[in-house]
Amino acid sequence: MISELLYWKMWFITFSLIVIAIVSLYNLFTFVRVKRVLEIDSQAPFVSILVPARNEERGIRECIDSLCNQVYSSYEVLVLDDGSTDSTPDILQELKKQYPDLLTIITGISLPKDWIGKSHACHQLSMKAKGEYLLFTDADTIHSPYSVVSLVRTSRHYQADLLTAVPNQKLSSFWEHLMIPFMHVLYHGYLPNSLIYSSYDSRFSAANGQIMLFRYDAYQEIDGHRSVKSSLVEDIDIAKKVKQNKRKVVLANAIDIVSCSMYNGFEEVFLGFSKNFYSGLSEKIPIFLFFIVHFFTAYVLPPIICIYAMISGNMELMRWGLLLTILGMFIRLSSTIQFSLPFFHVFLQPLSALFAIVIAGNSFLWSLPHSGRKWKGRTY
Repeated sequence: MISELLYWKMWFITFSLIVIAIVSLYNLFTFVRVKRVLEIDSQAPFVSILVPARNEERGIRECIDSLCNQVYSSYEVLVLDDGSTDSTPDILQELKKQYPDLLTIITGISLPKDWIGKSHACHQLSMKAKGEYLLFTDADTIHSPYSVVSLVRTSRHYQADLLTAVPNQKLSSFWEHLMIPFMHVLYHGYLPNSLIYSSYDSRFSAANGQIMLFRYDAYQEIDGHRSVKSSLVEDIDIAKKVKQNKRKVVLANAIDIVSCSMYNGFEEVFLGFSKNFYSGLSEKIPIFLFFIVHFFTAYVLPPIICIYAMISGNMELMRWGLLLTILGMFIRLSSTIQFSLPFFHVFLQPLSALFAIVIAGNSFLWSLPHSGRKWKGRTY
């Protein structure tokens, strides 16, 4: 038997997981998807593809090659070297010789004190862009030849002022498998995708900075990246700005046309998510504590309950533990199917949540006075 207090706690956790599971199931069938478009539209609007790059020698060549070989009829590619200290500038100069009429290389200016690096780089790129649409994409992405035409077609179909999309994540190390797909769970299970594009309420906002396609007039209307110049989660905050201006934001699945190698190994995963996890929770301690407790009770605690119940022989507690564990795995399964990830990720859910708690704690510590968030040689 279990106490009445524990009984009601279990019911509360179960109810919350059932709600998240229902949202996950709904999104599994309704999440916007960028369909691969194979025909060329000769009347397509001019697109400026904008790539901020800082110490990206690992993947910049493959990224720019993919962008310079689009079937799209009218576009330009601008890359900003944001003070790289590796071989990125040399690679960019080689690429410039390969694509002299299509590719423009910009040398970034020094970072002002009140700016975050990526937003400043994107702002500089936007100042040189000529397109009716602005496609910001990270230097670790690889685009299929039909990427731009597919993104533009989807954006126009939904009449989006900002189309932001989730690429296929290329995962190598255990830590990448553990953490990166857990981020998918958050916007797949915690927010109905249709509310992002059907409501102007900025609370229903989600975005992925790896792919951000703006209508130029909507971008200018919110003062572009200048409006989020000090944000460590500039993608989410700029999506909120767009919605606050009564413009439409669409978050889509783009795994068929774009892939991304986001982080490589434990250090990059840990530092990369630590720099912005707390900011993603609005830097509010009550929200931070809520998610820490939620992650632990919803995903980490259930298998612990199962182990304890097995040892103690408490079958009622075992049933609760199994139910909660299965619900957590179902939530992970839904996003795994949505983004075509390996099915073994379902069994990583408790460890993923535990790792997220550790990262969240470190992110909070970095936010304290006399500390700082560190990324690519900069401290914010």
